[in-house]
Amino acid sequence: MSFAADFPDLYANMNSDERDARAVIGSDQCIVDQQWFFIRGCLEIPIIACDEPFLWGIWASVCEDVFDEISDSWEQRGRENLHDPFKGRLGNSLKVYPETLNLKRTIRMQPVGTRPLFIVEDTELPLAIEQKLCITPTAAMELASLLLHA
Repeated sequence: MSFAADFPDLYANMNSDERDARAVIGSDQCIVDQQWFFIRGCLEIPIIACDEPFLWGIWASVCEDVFDEISDSWEQRGRENLHDPFKGRLGNSLKVYPETLNLKRTIRMQPVGTRPLFIVEDTELPLAIEQKLCITPTAAMELASLLLHA
């Protein structure tokens, strides 16, 4: 079970002319106005008694230095062991949770071929609680159903 945001909200909310003039986007990176830098990654929510988590494919805004460091190590073997976790903010609003846009998050590099892992830092928010404590298979199905009918 998973949901993926194709773009960071800032990019998604632009019309096509604005996108062409102001942004550069790839499958895992986006730059807007040469001042907003985004990395695509995954936020995993464990599901009780399931091997696979509920997966949010979302974007994080990061500072330019972090963007450059992640970009420089994108194809580097062992990158997950070479970098401390990075800081960023959620680049998407997830409508099934109270406002999530700009939530602080930790970004952990994963092995080459795997997108970075995002961890919500504010431990009192529903999304962070689910990420830490798991959800039931029924809750995962309800979440998937909400997203399919949104």
